[in-house]
Amino acid sequence: MAEDLMDKVFSFFSGDGLTDDKQNMLKVIGKDLSQNKYAKFFKIRTEEADPSFLSFLFSVYKTIYPIKLFMKDEKKMAMFRHLTVESCIDSNVKETVNRLNPIYLDEKAKTMPGEQLIASIQADMELLTNQFDYDRIKTVNYRYEMTGAMGQFVKYNFPGFFKKFDPHFADGSFIVEPKFPAVKTILIVDQVGEFLTVTQPLRPEDDWNGMLTLLKSIEGRDLVNPEQFNVMIRTLREIHTSKILELMIQYTLRNPVWQWRHSSFTETVGEAWLEAKKAEALDYIAKINNAKKTSQINALINEIFESPDLYRLENYNPQLSELLNSKNVEPYLYAEGLNYLNCFMEDFIEKEVKELCDILLIRGQWTNNTMSKEMSEALHVLLEIPPLVVDLETVLSEDGADGSRLRAALLRVDRDPTQARYINSIVAKNNDNALEIIQDTAQSLIIIGKQLKNLIEDIQKKHPELLVNWREVNLASKEPMPQRMVSSFKKINYFVQLMHLCTQA
Repeated sequence: MAEDLMDKVFSFFSGDGLTDDKQNMLKVIGKDLSQNKYAKFFKIRTEEADPSFLSFLFSVYKTIYPIKLFMKDEKKMAMFRHLTVESCIDSNVKETVNRLNPIYLDEKAKTMPGEQLIASIQADMELLTNQFDYDRIKTVNYRYEMTGAMGQFVKYNFPGFFKKFDPHFADGSFIVEPKFPAVKTILIVDQVGEFLTVTQPLRPEDDWNGMLTLLKSIEGRDLVNPEQFNVMIRTLREIHTSKILELMIQYTLRNPVWQWRHSSFTETVGEAWLEAKKAEALDYIAKINNAKKTSQINALINEIFESPDLYRLENYNPQLSELLNSKNVEPYLYAEGLNYLNCFMEDFIEKEVKELCDILLIRGQWTNNTMSKEMSEALHVLLEIPPLVVDLETVLSEDGADGSRLRAALLRVDRDPTQARYINSIVAKNNDNALEIIQDTAQSLIIIGKQLKNLIEDIQKKHPELLVNWREVNLASKEPMPQRMVSSFKKINYFVQLMHLCTQA
């Protein structure tokens, strides 16, 4: 920065690079400066910015200062974005939005079945997308682009500029207007160029009164005098149109082709608003589905289990999953399901199903060996599941390969967010293992359930076809085989449904 300034000053005194063409162009610029509407801003003879120019900047700064304070408040700006959209929507859009309001949906949920309510929400989402179309989004974005332009403008470093002339200048102090001296334009070239950049998007034809009205509705009072503000915007446009500031710098730098940096704004407030409304509606649908899913799970649990102690795993369980959630890392996705599976294996498979299958496979005289073999292989897979659960628990224990690393990373993740990726990789691997265990179990149970269904139908026939010695099989059972197979089939069917719900996203 200092070297650039010295180069400019050196060029200024030496006249380097001034060809005849440039000299002629500078003569034209000098003439334009003397005839400019705002010629008072620049003293050609001394190449100084006049105090009147600095006083004008101060008046602009004083006018926009309340808006600067407003735009520093994120909560107020969030309200402003919302109201900007609200100002662009009609009664039809508002009516659709109101129907998607969670409070309204809660009331409908009391009298409307979940599936019907979901269909209603989806219909209103589609309607809102059609109502809040491209043209309306374009209008919203255009209005908010004014705010973006104003935001850039109020962030301009007026205080830093004024401190060049008054080291004691205090930001926001307007009791006494500073007395500005004339200053060599070469010393403020960068500041003037930036001023041209931040004021260029401010167009008098835009609806500034509408913006000021929205600001007032949030603040509860006028932040600026609307008439004074609009005069300022028109004056800034006139200054741009007159090219006075551009000419001042071109003349000072001996650079007739100097240009200030243009800026543009692309706002997506309209799209963001629509997506937020749709996301809110989708969240409500998810809420309905989750409530339905929870109800179904609870109903199945009541049918399957007698013991209330369903969380017996020490390391892969819902409590530790909540801890992971609280650290904003991937949780144990299948903790509920694997714990239910563990209980089902201990309380039912290893006791009832194994014994029932042993009687059927060992005592029964099957006419179809393929069916008995299929049942036998499925039972064999099931009996290999408990050691796999133990292995997963062991690897996640305090002394386990993953458990020790996971606990160490969790202790550091608050201070070192990069640990999150490491934690996620460990958890994801064990989630995959848990899911594979659940899927293998469910698949084996489906096979056993299918064969039990066939045998239930067979035992009811006058002339059984699958087992030819049902009388002998019955004698080997502590309970009548028909009732026992039906009971086991129901529990297996319920449990497969439970596993399906527990592995749904």
